[in-house]
Amino acid sequence: MTIEGDAGVGKTSLITIANYRMKRNSDKARLPLLLPVDKTFQITTQENVKLLEASVYRAIAETFIRYRDDLRGWGYTTPKVADINKWMNSPIIKSMSAGASIAGVSLSAARSSSVNASSAFAESGLANTVRAWLSKCFNPPGCGYFVCVLDNLELLVTSASARQALEEIRDTVLAEPGLRWVICGARGVVRTAAASPRLQGRLCHPLAVEALPMDDAISALEARIDEFSTGGVPPVGVTGFQYLYEVLRCNLRNTLQKCEDFSFWLHDEGLLEGDETENVNKLEYWLTLLSDEYSNNPGVSSTGWRLLDDMIDNEGLCDFEDHNLFGFSSPAEIKRFAVELERQNLVEMAPGDAGTDSAFVAPNGWLARFARSGTVIPRG
Repeated sequence: MTIEGDAGVGKTSLITIANYRMKRNSDKARLPLLLPVDKTFQITTQENVKLLEASVYRAIAETFIRYRDDLRGWGYTTPKVADINKWMNSPIIKSMSAGASIAGVSLSAARSSSVNASSAFAESGLANTVRAWLSKCFNPPGCGYFVCVLDNLELLVTSASARQALEEIRDTVLAEPGLRWVICGARGVVRTAAASPRLQGRLCHPLAVEALPMDDAISALEARIDEFSTGGVPPVGVTGFQYLYEVLRCNLRNTLQKCEDFSFWLHDEGLLEGDETENVNKLEYWLTLLSDEYSNNPGVSSTGWRLLDDMIDNEGLCDFEDHNLFGFSSPAEIKRFAVELERQNLVEMAPGDAGTDSAFVAPNGWLARFARSGTVIPRG
């Protein structure tokens, strides 16, 4: 499974909730078993592919250790994990006699203690051991899986790098018979990587995650208030949240972050007392102060501000190949001013096959436009 959507739209939260439900339902003996691995994986450079693979096998071993008794109770064949558990989680390894071994790796003949560096075994021994465990536990094939998440694929910067990294793990961790993967990223990088001929049949077409509609976002806020409220009036109620959510272009993560920032500001200013209407007025005042800070940025030229305004009128996006539409003479020229905006955290670059070939407005950019438009919510 692959998932794609704008940064902050809620992709990781969606995966987390799905994993929670899978884990909650795992004791109902549904087949095939889908048991989430707690660790979420990331890869930031092509050179980290081998480190990623080692991290995956270690996490799978930890999952076997954690759920060994549960797996046995559900009728699966479980490995003997005691030696591997000691090897991975003990700072000291104790060697006893000739013929003794940890997961098939021989120990020295004399009794001794040493610091558990564990690098030699991690190179191949752990991977081979985990493969054997997966084959034995989930037999016949298809009767169960551990679910792994590879998140933030856009950190590889270019679609070409992401595609190459995924191709390198195509026949290793992506092909393990007892594993299923969810691969997640923003800005089109997953869609481009999944189109690789070598990855056909290994990756599904991306599921697009869109921003929550306003009513659903408000429901999410109300659920948080119900769960965490200790009484009194919340700093940001429904009206204030809706105002923020519109200003920040329906980005749930950044809206919740600004709710938190505003709550701390209320505390620091000694303004905690007040009803919902008063809090909305305070929120509007605070947001005006905050957005003015971004709109009065001396690090942005007049041409940079024009580009930001034009991007917002273009639904927050610009493709450098469409430089004529934005009044620039070449892709290099428009990219130069996009980089200027990026340095001030007003836009973010989007990866392409040859590098960054487009940009989109960042949350701070929407705040800057909010101030520049006279605190009118931009509808671009």
